Amino acid sequence: MNSKDDKSLALELARGNKKAFEIIFSKYYQSLCVFSRQFLNDDELAEETVQDIFVKIWEKRFSLSIETSLEHYLFRAARNHCFNQLQHQKIKKRYAQKILENTEIEINTEEYYLEPGLKHAIEKALELLPPKRKEIFRLSREEGLKYKEIADQLDISVKTVEAQMGLALKFLREQLKDFSDIVNFLFLLLKKK
Repeated sequence: MNSKDDKSLALELARGNKKAFEIIFSKYYQSLCVFSRQFLNDDELAEETVQDIFVKIWEKRFSLSIETSLEHYLFRAARNHCFNQLQHQKIKKRYAQKILENTEIEINTEEYYLEPGLKHAIEKALELLPPKRKEIFRLSREEGLKYKEIADQLDISVKTVEAQMGLALKFLREQLKDFSDIVNFLFLLLKKK
C-alpha cells in the first residue's frame, strides 16, 4: 500500500481504509505544519491546525470529494484553516480591546449601591467623626492604605491607627443601624490591616 499514488490513496480513504489514512498522514503532516507556520508564526498553533485538518478528513472520509490532487486539496485546506485561525485571532484581539476600553469608562458608583440612601447615610456619618479619625478611616477605606502605611504617613503608631479604626467602625455601625445587615456585610468585606 505504501507505493500507491495519491489518487488511489484518496479512493481507499473514501472507503474508510485506515491504513490509507495513516499513509496520507505520514506523507503530508510535516510539510503541512511547515506550510501552516508561515501563516500563523506559531509552531504549536500550526500543528494544532494540521491535526484539526486530519481529524476532519477522517470524520468526513466517506463524503470527501477530492476533485484536484490530494496534495492540492490538503494544502488548500491548510491555507483556509490558517486564514480562519487568523480571523479568529483578530476577533479575539478586537474583543479584548473593547473590554479594555470599557474598563476606562468612568463608573458612577451610586448606581450600584444596594440600598437607596446608603451612600448618603455613610457620608453623613463620616462627617460626624473627629477630623483625625475621619482622615484615618478615609486613608484606609478610600485610598486602600494598610495600617502601617497610614501610621507612617501621619507619623503615629500602628496601635493608634488600629484604635482609631475600631472606634470609627463602631461609630459607623451605630449611625447606620437602619442598614445593619448590609453594613455588617460591607465591614466584613472591607476589614484589612
